[in-house]
Amino acid sequence: MALADDVTVLVGKNESGKTAFLEALYKALPLGAAGYDYVADYPRKDLVRYRPQHEAKNYQKVVQLTFRIEKELADTINKEVFGGAQIVAAGSTFIRDTTIANTNTIGFHIDQKAALVAQQKPLSDLEHQDEVFAGATSLADVLAKIEGLNLPTDNRLAKFAAQWRARAIKANGWGLVDGHIWQTYLLPALPKFLYFDDYKLLEGKINLPALQQREAAKQLTDADETAQGLLQLAGTTLQELMSDEGYETAKAKLEAIGLNITQKVFEFWKQNQDLDVEFDLKTDSKDVAPYNSGVNLYIRIKNRRHGVTVPFDQRSKGFIWFFSFLVWFDAVQSRAATQDALVLLLDEPGLNLHALAQADFLAYIRELSTQHQIIYTTHSPFMVDSACLDEVRVVEDRVKEGTKITGDLAGSSDESVFPLQAALGYSIAQNLFIAKKNVLIEGPADLILLQHMGALLEASDKQGVGDAILVPVGGLDKLATFVALLGSNKLKLVVLHDRAASPNQKLEDLVRQKLIERKRVLDFSMFIDPAPAEADIEDLLPTDAYIEAFNQAYGKELNGVTLTAADLGAQPRMIERINHWLKAKNITLLKDGGFNHYRVAQAVLPALTAATLKPDELARFERLFSKIGEVL
Repeated sequence: MALADDVTVLVGKNESGKTAFLEALYKALPLGAAGYDYVADYPRKDLVRYRPQHEAKNYQKVVQLTFRIEKELADTINKEVFGGAQIVAAGSTFIRDTTIANTNTIGFHIDQKAALVAQQKPLSDLEHQDEVFAGATSLADVLAKIEGLNLPTDNRLAKFAAQWRARAIKANGWGLVDGHIWQTYLLPALPKFLYFDDYKLLEGKINLPALQQREAAKQLTDADETAQGLLQLAGTTLQELMSDEGYETAKAKLEAIGLNITQKVFEFWKQNQDLDVEFDLKTDSKDVAPYNSGVNLYIRIKNRRHGVTVPFDQRSKGFIWFFSFLVWFDAVQSRAATQDALVLLLDEPGLNLHALAQADFLAYIRELSTQHQIIYTTHSPFMVDSACLDEVRVVEDRVKEGTKITGDLAGSSDESVFPLQAALGYSIAQNLFIAKKNVLIEGPADLILLQHMGALLEASDKQGVGDAILVPVGGLDKLATFVALLGSNKLKLVVLHDRAASPNQKLEDLVRQKLIERKRVLDFSMFIDPAPAEADIEDLLPTDAYIEAFNQAYGKELNGVTLTAADLGAQPRMIERINHWLKAKNITLLKDGGFNHYRVAQAVLPALTAATLKPDELARFERLFSKIGEVL
């Protein structure tokens, strides 16, 4: 599986193998003492068959990692080992295999011939240099020849040989040069994996003597490590908190810790900025064990808006997770004594966060990715950046194949790629509303007719659509939902809908609830004089032009039958009159009756020009667009 350079997102159904993949990576190169246990980790159905192989020390390979050598490191190696000769190319790779017995092998090799040429160059003025390098295939051959000359210890060739002998590593299989490069340059630069899941969540109170005992016995839990991280982030220690000091000193220290933590956490937590983190130290003999013995550290969250404090573990699960992650990562990064060589493995990050908080956390991940590679799993569309779908990998448990991870989205199942579809759909929905002014209309026929008539008027320096965006929502029944959702985004909205015999109850409710002003709800009947009881956009058009467009659009299906103005009934709406005619003629154009309004709207556009439209017909649309501009 090829990882993205910065962030890799794993999506897939439950039980597809996402968590197992992260755990396998983590145990291959952990920051800490984690490792594989072949009894627990080997596929259970094959364990009995594998056991003899394992006991014979023919261990199964679990993970193969491929690492790329970046230019800065390659330049350092070439300068310090080869005098500036380009032996190790920037972008070259090597592999590290790890077995289920936690043994590993390295696949790294250099061009021995080129390396010898580079190493001979600074020795070219010395006696015997041609002799010792002649016919050599490795540096070991050269050193053997030098040592066979029995040169004085202060001789440059002798010093050269002694220097490289001292660099030799004990591990089997390594040559002198590639072993030295591995030990001195590549191994220290290998990134370590950090794994975070819900087991590392911070607790609301911590019994300090019990934590101290587990620390001394090296039996720390995942939550204990996060607690240690909290103390480190606060700039204090367990011993300092447990020391016997006066009340004022202890209180000042706790307040300083609270202020420090509050500042760091709420730099990223944007959902509620009216919170403070507070700490307290006290004993409570009436509490349950172990909290009834010794000093406890209590973590409380104060809500400045309501003037109350609550225990940390009674806050929302989302806040607890976010807080714990920031504390854990800050502390682990500090203990790792590095800012760069870390790969973060996050299992379902932000699972309990609100969608907007997930977006905040996604932005935090982006910030972290400038220094660290990050791999995380998710089911949430709000944790998938639709602008970076190339970072997504789909995880599937395939029959007879097991877990497969691929970047081929097209070949993945619908269930697996659902979060991607949802993320893309959300992005599309957001990008539809690219202006502050939006006109919600019912369908695509309304869209193309209004766009056409708006452009026609604007060409004559009259009021058209202007800077508003026409948004088709898919029918009158969906208009109310769109108004409710979009109104909360502080967008300026106008609803332009078909006029039915009775008002739409959902729209009336929105007006009554003051989610949209009455003046922003318009219908097409308002722009016809005299105003009819019912009207669609088609009723603003010339009747003859629309009938001709209908006959043209459905010429094949009508099979010689032609609609005329005289055939239309007395219904107030053009659409309904045509539907009644079709029913009377027993003509079926659509399975559910009626006809495709968009198809006819396309056909009528060529007939709607400044030359063919009467002044009163143009005036209807001019009044419509003027009204929209007025209320927006």
